[in-house]
Amino acid sequence: MDKFTLFLQKLDILQNVTDEEVQKTETLLRVYGPMLRAAAQSLGELDEMCYEGRRQSITDFINLAIDYDHDTDRKRIAERLTDMGHSMQLLSILESALLLVKEDQRHGELYYKILSGRYFNAYCRTNEDAFLTLGMPSSTYYRHSKKAVRMYAAYLWCIIIPDLVLKEQMRNHKTSAAAEA
Repeated sequence: MDKFTLFLQKLDILQNVTDEEVQKTETLLRVYGPMLRAAAQSLGELDEMCYEGRRQSITDFINLAIDYDHDTDRKRIAERLTDMGHSMQLLSILESALLLVKEDQRHGELYYKILSGRYFNAYCRTNEDAFLTLGMPSSTYYRHSKKAVRMYAAYLWCIIIPDLVLKEQMRNHKTSAAAEA
């Protein structure tokens, strides 16, 4: 291969994603639906807890929590909100990678449909559910599903996560520079 071809291969994120990253991605995709359902259930329980304990909605609680006091209910509710916030951040990261897949010129629309139908539909539990819901022949679904996950993994590990790392480093740099000033 000539140098130009090697250079182009380095730019192709599909060539740069490892099998280990694809396996990690498949694990993350499998937990998306259960995590989404758990977050919704937890939010419902938290809303009930706020209303039963304080006769106020979560929104009212958050507005009052700005004037934080030290009672146990507020601490417990604040901890649950923090945990849900972390879950929601992970779900948001996973959804960002899905949107990048959709924009891909190669097979973006098809891969987006496969991934969103299988993993991002909180009620889809199997591949069969996915291709039936999508109205897609099983042969088409299975022929493209591994490639879709690989493309998704490439966007997640080669674009979304490095971008988040850079943003965090920039934020830390600004914080340390402000502290020194």
